[in-house]
Amino acid sequence: MKKYLLLIAFFVFSTTIAQSVNDYKYVVVPSKFDFLKEPNKYNMNTLTKMLFQKYGFEVFMMDDALPTEIANNRCKALFADVVEDNGMLVTKLKIVLKDCKDNVVYESAIGKSKEKDFQKSYTQAFRDASKSFETLNYKYNGGNELSNSTEEKSEPKQENKIYSLETNPENPELFFFAQPITNGFQIVNSEPRVIMRLFNTSQNNVFIAVKGDEKGIVITKNGKWFFENYVDGKLVSEPINIRF
Repeated sequence: MKKYLLLIAFFVFSTTIAQSVNDYKYVVVPSKFDFLKEPNKYNMNTLTKMLFQKYGFEVFMMDDALPTEIANNRCKALFADVVEDNGMLVTKLKIVLKDCKDNVVYESAIGKSKEKDFQKSYTQAFRDASKSFETLNYKYNGGNELSNSTEEKSEPKQENKIYSLETNPENPELFFFAQPITNGFQIVNSEPRVIMRLFNTSQNNVFIAVKGDEKGIVITKNGKWFFENYVDGKLVSEPINIRF
């Protein structure tokens, strides 16, 4: 009887997960997983992208230029992760999907491999974990689109303007996140919306900055970040609170 109840509970739990996954059209894959030291080591990130494409998701790498729909509303996407479960002489991996609030929406079974070669063991364990998706029966139902469009109507988007601790007294704790992209960072606010892109230069702590139609630089002075550009022939230096 106890085993029967556990099977029912597992079935209900799995069905609930599958339904919530069906609410999402997009999956975003990071360029590097935490358990590996290099981006796309052993082709793990490419394999992850291919996996979700195979099962019908629209997939983007985090360092790609994300579509406006996701850039303007991060909650329209799921975020993929591959997690290593350390084991003696056995490589163990699981594939995880999280929403924009870091809640786990789906978690695969643990894939295993006893191969000694790292390339083979990680690939084999990943493919073993990916078998869970064969029974997921993913089909986008538009649910996330509906809920997000309702939220957008009730909460108008902010203007595409940079604020700082000094220039926005209504929200003294406001700051922006720096997310790595190819050759630099994209700066996002809490919506999250991409408000600026920074591109590396030969100097540390100096970036070429693109903010909408404006171009300038972002530099650090006395421990604070500033966006500087020319407006009507005059140099404007605007503080911006960035967390890298």
